[in-house]
Amino acid sequence: MTRIPNERVNIIRLRFILGVKLAAFNQFVAAQLGLSVTDLECLEAAYYDEVQPVTPGRLSKLMGLSPGSITTSVKNLEKAGLLSREPDPTDGRRILLRFIPGSRATINACFEPVNRNLADLDGTLDSEELESVRKYFSGLLKIIDDYMADNQRVCVRLRS
Repeated sequence: MTRIPNERVNIIRLRFILGVKLAAFNQFVAAQLGLSVTDLECLEAAYYDEVQPVTPGRLSKLMGLSPGSITTSVKNLEKAGLLSREPDPTDGRRILLRFIPGSRATINACFEPVNRNLADLDGTLDSEELESVRKYFSGLLKIIDDYMADNQRVCVRLRS
């Protein structure tokens, strides 16, 4: 049996704790906004996606959720006054999701104190350290995305 060095064990533990804390933080913010965690995550995915405005179909792929689940979240976000659905002027079959003007300020109020502290923390890192952090997070995201894409059918078989 191979012994894992302590610094690697600490990284594994921190990675686990980060996942738990991020889930708890999302639950906290969602509750502050009167949303479900899924609704909040859909809102954030729509906001940060490089394709703007996002469509419900793209949001479904980004989130790994069924079109029905996305429809429910979009309805909840519309009801909360955060998003609107508009027909695509270039393709009447598509729907575009747009942020309602001013709605982002409501969301930012929940995140601003944490984002300010994160910016302060980022400021303590030099460019080489920031590049290491970027490389680590990019790799982590790729591993998760690849796993979800490659094992979608495996997880479906396990539920059967």
